[in-house]
Amino acid sequence: MTAQRLLSAALDLVEGTTAVRTVGDLDRAVWPRLAVLVGVESVVATGFDGRLLRWPSGTDVAGPAGHRAVLVLGRAGAGARVALHRGDPDFTDRDRALLDLVRPHLGDALRRATHGSPPRRLTTRERAVVARVARGATDAAIAHELGISRRTVGKHLENAYAALGVHDRTSAALLAGTR
Repeated sequence: MTAQRLLSAALDLVEGTTAVRTVGDLDRAVWPRLAVLVGVESVVATGFDGRLLRWPSGTDVAGPAGHRAVLVLGRAGAGARVALHRGDPDFTDRDRALLDLVRPHLGDALRRATHGSPPRRLTTRERAVVARVARGATDAAIAHELGISRRTVGKHLENAYAALGVHDRTSAALLAGTR
């Protein structure tokens, strides 16, 4: 896969993770995109609620014969695991690096799928801050534009991350745009 296609596949996967609200969303928007990104045939995950998830449905828990990579995900003291299976070739350093990059996004999506979306909506100020983040503004630029301190911008972002169930600026900007 060319570097441009690889980047496109990674961004497509990250975008898919932001739409996840249910376990069915993982099957529709995440696992197939992950399969394209790193070339896997099946995924077996243990969610943050302990539920066993399989893609495609009916996949054996042990997965097909071949190679396996396992991602261990943690959120708020809870853990989950995602096992990726494929025949040949074995997972490369490049595959592992890609999985490390998307790991936080997968963790956020799996948490939302197994625990539901966070219950609260963004406040008006949080929406204003996240909208500026989506435009690419820095904390300093947002603070200047809104007439607040950089620390206050950081606090609004921290609260927005919690409300959206994400961990970073990119995910917050993508997810806030869908609400």
